[in-house]
Amino acid sequence: MQQMRENTDNYVWKNIRSLDELESIRMSAMRKFLVDYEKGKAEGRYVYHEPPNKLSCEDNYFDLGLSSHFLLMYTSPGYDFHIASMTEMLRVCKEIRIFPIVNLEADKTVLTERVTEYFKKDYEVETVKTEYEFQKGENKLLIIRKRVGS
Repeated sequence: MQQMRENTDNYVWKNIRSLDELESIRMSAMRKFLVDYEKGKAEGRYVYHEPPNKLSCEDNYFDLGLSSHFLLMYTSPGYDFHIASMTEMLRVCKEIRIFPIVNLEADKTVLTERVTEYFKKDYEVETVKTEYEFQKGENKLLIIRKRVGS
């Protein structure tokens, strides 16, 4: 939340009207998760994983993998981390979607360009405009999917 306070002017306060409302939404989601955690863990719905390590799933286990407000947003882990993390996602998922594709300051980064170029060699890669915009000027989603027959 401190990072949000420092970058408040970089956000569109339309769907979420204020920083206080955002904090309330996030805390509510966290409380729901914590209430469900022990049961979900016992049922196998929550599995500890630390990217870019290998997941305990078979290849193509999931149709879709999502990364929201993590991959490509935080550039400090570096190019190799993002490539390895997304490669592992693509091992277990037929398609992955990354949103947003800018950093915390809502700036496009060289990292996003390099990662996109890397995956274009072996995958279908597209950037799609969405209706959702929280960071000013950023409403694009990166989709990477396996080519038919892969």
